[in-house]
Amino acid sequence: MTETVTGATATTSAMVPVPYRVLSRVVENADSVTLRLEPVESVLPGPLPGEFMMLYAFGVGEVAISTSGIAADGTLTHTIRSVGAVSAALCAAEPGTTLGVRGPFGTSWGLAEAAGRDLVIVAGGVGLAPLRPVALGALAARDRYGRGGLLAGARTTRDFPY
Repeated sequence: MTETVTGATATTSAMVPVPYRVLSRVVENADSVTLRLEPVESVLPGPLPGEFMMLYAFGVGEVAISTSGIAADGTLTHTIRSVGAVSAALCAAEPGTTLGVRGPFGTSWGLAEAAGRDLVIVAGGVGLAPLRPVALGALAARDRYGRGGLLAGARTTRDFPY
């Protein structure tokens, strides 16, 4: 069965990477960067908190990267830790570089289902990246939730992203 994703200007197979351009690159710490990507032509569906995308560095390979920011303008934000050849190539991508993107995939964190409840967000190091949209979403709709807390750990303070 072939899945399709309808974009702003075209429909494409979910198995073919859609070109996105690096709009900005922020160095978070010694081994992590945050890339903001804009669609070149087709726009993929916006991910929900907790979902991930497949990012493709042309000529190197593809890797699953959690979404670390969600925007209504079609841009995608990913915080990437350099741990291998593909993630290193992604971390080195400068503004203007074209990458391939597929997705979103996975299951959301269920932020809407948590309405009316207390929230505790727990993460370690770059593991904070996929939880960032949850924290930002909860803050944006603060009156929908009870008490909130964030517990984040890292080897050193320099290892924290953001």
